[in-house]
Amino acid sequence: MAFHRCAIHDSNGGVLVADVMVNIEETASAWHATISVSHLAPIIPGEQYRMVLDDGRSGTFRVRRNTFAGGPDRAIACDGIGELR
Repeated sequence: MAFHRCAIHDSNGGVLVADVMVNIEETASAWHATISVSHLAPIIPGEQYRMVLDDGRSGTFRVRRNTFAGGPDRAIACDGIGELR
Protein backbone atom coordinates (compact mmCIF):
# COMPACT_ATOMS: atom_id res chain seq x y z
CA MET A 1 0.00 0.00 0.00
CA ALA A 2 1.46 3.35 -1.05
CA PHE A 3 0.11 6.88 -0.76
CA HIS A 4 0.60 9.40 -3.56
CA ARG A 5 -0.76 12.68 -4.85
CA CYS A 6 -2.35 12.49 -8.30
CA ALA A 7 -4.33 14.19 -11.02
CA ILE A 8 -7.41 12.60 -12.61
CA HIS A 9 -8.01 13.12 -16.33
CA ASP A 10 -11.16 12.50 -18.38
CA SER A 11 -11.24 10.58 -21.66
CA ASN A 12 -10.36 13.75 -23.62
CA GLY A 13 -7.25 14.38 -21.49
CA GLY A 14 -8.76 17.26 -19.52
CA VAL A 15 -7.94 17.48 -15.82
CA LEU A 16 -10.98 16.83 -13.62
CA VAL A 17 -9.14 17.14 -10.29
CA ALA A 18 -5.51 17.76 -9.38
CA ASP A 19 -3.35 17.22 -6.32
CA VAL A 20 -5.61 14.70 -4.58
CA MET A 21 -4.57 11.86 -2.27
CA VAL A 22 -4.64 8.30 -3.59
CA ASN A 23 -3.80 4.98 -1.95
CA ILE A 24 -2.44 2.45 -4.47
CA GLU A 25 -2.49 -1.30 -3.90
CA GLU A 26 -0.46 -3.30 -6.42
CA THR A 27 -0.37 -7.08 -6.81
CA ALA A 28 1.47 -9.24 -9.32
CA SER A 29 -1.50 -9.16 -11.70
CA ALA A 30 -3.53 -6.01 -10.92
CA TRP A 31 -3.70 -2.65 -9.20
CA HIS A 32 -6.44 -0.95 -7.23
CA ALA A 33 -6.76 2.53 -5.80
CA THR A 34 -8.79 4.54 -3.33
CA ILE A 35 -8.97 8.25 -4.10
CA SER A 36 -9.90 10.83 -1.48
CA VAL A 37 -11.57 13.76 -3.23
CA SER A 38 -14.21 16.45 -2.76
CA HIS A 39 -17.81 15.32 -3.15
CA LEU A 40 -18.08 17.99 -5.88
CA ALA A 41 -15.55 16.25 -8.17
CA PRO A 42 -17.29 14.89 -11.31
CA ILE A 43 -16.03 11.29 -10.97
CA ILE A 44 -18.79 8.77 -11.70
CA PRO A 45 -19.02 5.04 -10.86
CA GLY A 46 -18.68 2.81 -13.91
CA GLU A 47 -16.74 5.41 -15.92
CA GLN A 48 -13.07 5.23 -16.99
CA TYR A 49 -10.45 7.86 -16.22
CA ARG A 50 -6.67 8.25 -16.31
CA MET A 51 -4.59 8.82 -13.18
CA VAL A 52 -1.18 10.52 -13.22
CA LEU A 53 0.81 9.98 -10.02
CA ASP A 54 3.35 12.28 -8.42
CA ASP A 55 6.12 9.77 -9.26
CA GLY A 56 5.37 10.04 -13.00
CA ARG A 57 3.50 6.76 -13.41
CA SER A 58 0.03 6.74 -14.93
CA GLY A 59 -2.75 4.32 -15.72
CA THR A 60 -6.35 3.98 -16.78
CA PHE A 61 -8.91 2.90 -14.21
CA ARG A 62 -12.62 2.26 -13.79
CA VAL A 63 -14.50 3.66 -10.81
CA ARG A 64 -16.06 0.85 -8.80
CA ARG A 65 -17.96 2.94 -6.23
CA ASN A 66 -18.05 6.25 -4.37
CA THR A 67 -18.50 6.29 -0.60
CA PHE A 68 -19.78 9.50 0.92
CA ALA A 69 -19.64 9.68 4.72
CA GLY A 70 -21.06 13.15 5.27
CA GLY A 71 -17.94 15.37 5.22
CA PRO A 72 -16.59 17.40 2.32
CA ASP A 73 -14.63 14.41 0.94
CA ARG A 74 -15.55 10.98 -0.35
CA ALA A 75 -13.60 7.79 -1.00
CA ILE A 76 -13.62 6.51 -4.57
CA ALA A 77 -12.72 2.83 -5.08
CA CYS A 78 -11.05 2.09 -8.43
CA ASP A 79 -9.82 -0.91 -10.40
CA GLY A 80 -6.84 -0.45 -12.69
CA ILE A 81 -7.15 -1.33 -16.37
CA GLY A 82 -3.83 -2.55 -17.69
CA GLU A 83 -0.52 -1.58 -16.14
CA LEU A 84 0.28 1.34 -13.89
CA ARG A 85 3.51 2.64 -15.43
